[in-house]
Amino acid sequence: MMIKWAFNFRAWQPTRSEWMFCGQCIQNEEKDRIQRFVFKKDAKAAMVGRLLIRKVIADCLKIPYKEIRLGRTEKGKPFLENLGHENFSFNVSHHGDLTVLAASTEGLVGVDVMKYEIKTSVPNFFHTMRRQFTESEWIQIRKSKDKREQLKTFYRLWCLKESYVKALGTGIGFDISRVNFDFKTDFLQENTISVDTSMTVDGVHYPEWVFEEHSLNNHCIVVAQNQKNMSDSHNQPEATSKSFELLSFSDLMECASPLSDQDEEFWENFEPKDEAPQIRQKNAA
Repeated sequence: MMIKWAFNFRAWQPTRSEWMFCGQCIQNEEKDRIQRFVFKKDAKAAMVGRLLIRKVIADCLKIPYKEIRLGRTEKGKPFLENLGHENFSFNVSHHGDLTVLAASTEGLVGVDVMKYEIKTSVPNFFHTMRRQFTESEWIQIRKSKDKREQLKTFYRLWCLKESYVKALGTGIGFDISRVNFDFKTDFLQENTISVDTSMTVDGVHYPEWVFEEHSLNNHCIVVAQNQKNMSDSHNQPEATSKSFELLSFSDLMECASPLSDQDEEFWENFEPKDEAPQIRQKNAA
């Protein structure tokens, strides 16, 4: 079974009571981590990620909310410390407007999301990132003459690579230029799903890795899953190919219950922060 959820954290403007209740429903170490963010958008994105994880564990594994215990690997990947659920895999990502989660009861899973955003200088941006992609990938990026389409392909390839690395849980030390992706569908369409991209690592093809590619609300989302040990009834890409479910705040908090007392300082830390970095406007000549 595959779960795929998305939440628009940029559109969410939490009230005092909402934010304080969210703080009660996550572990103290995660609450401390969230308080260190400088901007509201980052705090909200991280908060939603933790709440999505707790929700999917409670929903899928039927572990009482208060008994869920999350830890992090040495590489920083969240995992479930409760014993007896080793086959359950989950991953979260956030960028742009969305925090997304993918979870599976069979096989490793990773997810990455990127919002399609125009860079001021596409050639300079590509030059900076030139070593992260293979020659054949750069050919795919430049297949369109349109700069926006080139950027979309760039973000698509980045999400593919990151989803694979995140599924492995190896962290930033993995050289993503070792990984090459080959498209059969050249350009993703909004609200469509592609599952026909193949991957090689160091020139070796790994057919057990399946990549679901979504284009949703101007975001590219990729779910990577290792289907090597999955049962035959579940290891066909078509079996999992449904879109992300966009959750509301009430959906997110449906089964949440407080782990700690209310903390007024948690709101006082959050409320005065800017939503995002201020864009400096150049003075008119």
